[in-house]
Amino acid sequence: MALSPEVLDAERVFRTLCQVVGSLVENFSVDEEKKTVVFQISGEPFETAFKLTVHVEEQLLTLYSKLPFTVEEAHRQAYATAICRLNYDRMFGATFDFSPEKGFTVYRIPVPFRKSLLSAELIESVIRDTHKTVSRYVAYLYDLSHGVAAALPTTE
Repeated sequence: MALSPEVLDAERVFRTLCQVVGSLVENFSVDEEKKTVVFQISGEPFETAFKLTVHVEEQLLTLYSKLPFTVEEAHRQAYATAICRLNYDRMFGATFDFSPEKGFTVYRIPVPFRKSLLSAELIESVIRDTHKTVSRYVAYLYDLSHGVAAALPTTE
């Protein structure tokens, strides 16, 4: 049985993703069936966790980076407002997604590849940019999650 072009493209993107991650970090896990790669990068002030998934049907690579804290219930409404402002003012294509019920935040960036393939350079750039963005805002968001007034970090 021949594989569809979409399945072949997704497989190629997944193989490139695995190669890129392997060149960046020593320890990572791969789930071939779910087309997912998970790893962490050490950094200040927190480690950055990554989960990258190739979605075959959607022809999309998604990168998720869950922030390493839970927002205290008493501060979730103000935190959600801050997340909305941050997304509107600073994020272009990527977002910080906040679950008010569970209190966790995930940075998410979708990268479509329909009828094209993602280069190793593009995948590496998305990973590096995610690490940079999460590192820039994680302390600010952590402070807000605990009701501490904090100044929004400046853009470079």
